[in-house]
Parts: sequence; structure tokens; C-alpha cells
Amino acid sequence: MDLELAGKVAIVTGGGRGIGRAIVAALAAEGATVAIVDRDNVDRAEALAAELGQAAAFRADVSRSDDVAAMVEAVTQRFGKVDILVNNAGTLSRKSIIEDSYEDWDRVLRTNLYGCYHCARAVAPAMIARGTGRIVNISSIHGRVAKAAMGSYCTSKAAIDMFTKQLAVELAPHGVTVNAVAPGTISTEINLPLYKSTAPADVALQQATLKKVPMGRIGEPEDIGRAVAFLASGKTPYITGAILYVDGGYIAEGTPRL
Repeated sequence: MDLELAGKVAIVTGGGRGIGRAIVAALAAEGATVAIVDRDNVDRAEALAAELGQAAAFRADVSRSDDVAAMVEAVTQRFGKVDILVNNAGTLSRKSIIEDSYEDWDRVLRTNLYGCYHCARAVAPAMIARGTGRIVNISSIHGRVAKAAMGSYCTSKAAIDMFTKQLAVELAPHGVTVNAVAPGTISTEINLPLYKSTAPADVALQQATLKKVPMGRIGEPEDIGRAVAFLASGKTPYITGAILYVDGGYIAEGTPRL
């Protein structure tokens, strides 16, 4: 399917590795020029940009509004415009709400939620002026389903879901769509050691995780990349305010299979 992305310019935050890298690759494969934005993986972003050709790497800390403004200005100067924003950059703290430090709570919320806020505010005025644009936020199934010892992460993702809906309502009259992709359990660098482990405790956890997924497999970053490309495309002008769960049926079933 031609997703009508040729000639479009996309910003993907957190694009240096994992899900972000797969999103960059999916957009580029459809003909988009991609600004790969990262804070800690700039070397990887530069290598990916060199590999793709139709891309360039930019450094920014999305938790800082001044960093984001400078980045969007640099992308616009380089490529002339921004048609698509993918808010993928994120972080987490594996602690309960009452155990989390104020510093870690603030770090997660400022990166995950405020990152979306800063980037959207930076690109939206030009999109409004042109009467077109696509914003895709990366949420999570844990914006809807709580997970022990991940209080700040789950809270931030739930907030992103409402931020997506609110911004969609506000930008709809201007021809700009705003949607979210909510991944389930995805095979990324963070959890690959667990999924490849043969230790009895890890195997038990693997099996418990798969029992929650009706499709019976762990998702791949490419599953998320394809979903983002679809929502960023010219084929979806009447889809806005949607939360697209890419989770193998996890949310639909709701309870583990025995």
C-alpha cells in the first residue's frame, strides 16, 4: 500500500534505538525524510541516518522546551518543514509510587508527558498554518492497565492518552490529526535478556507474559513502526483522537489464559 509519505518530513524522538529505530525505518521505507532525534543515542541516530540516506540526526532533550524549540528550528532549516511528529522518546522508573523519589517521578513525567507537550507545541503552529499535519504519540497498554512497580510510567502513559484526545479535538478544525499507538509487550533491547534467558525464574516469567497475549507471541518493534506509518500517512485523514493498541490482543481479552 502506498501510504503517500513521499516528500513528507517526519520528526521521530527517541529514534536512535528500539521502537524509535523501527518507526524511523518504517517511515523512510514509505518515502519520508526523517529527522532522527535522540538525547543519549546520537551516535546510533547518526549511523542510522547514514544508512537510510534520506535522514539526519539531531540531539535534543525533550524534557526541555528550549532544547525542543532549537531542534524543531534546526529540522525546519534543514528540510523546510515538518509534516509528521512522532513522540516516541520515553523513560521509566521501576518503583512503586510511594517508593519513587521526587526526582525520578519528575524525570519520568517530564520526559514522557512533557516531551509530547513540548514537541507538539513546537510543531503545531506551522501545521495549523498549512492546514495539514500528523502527530502520533507513543503510549502503552500501561496507560490503561496498571503494572506493579512502574507507577510513574503508567501514570505518564495514561496522561498521554488524554493529551492525545485533547490535542486531537483542538487541532481537528485545522486539518491536523493526533493519535496514539499503545504498544504491548515488545521485544526491545531492554527486555531481550529476559526473553532469551533460560533461567527457571525467567522462563516462568516469559510463560506468564505470553499467557496474557492471545496471539501467543511477543511483539516486535516493526509491529509498532508499521502502525505509526499508517497513522502518519495520507490514508488516515479522518482518524483522530484514537488510541491504537498494538498488543496481540492483550487489552481486548483482559485476563490471562490458563
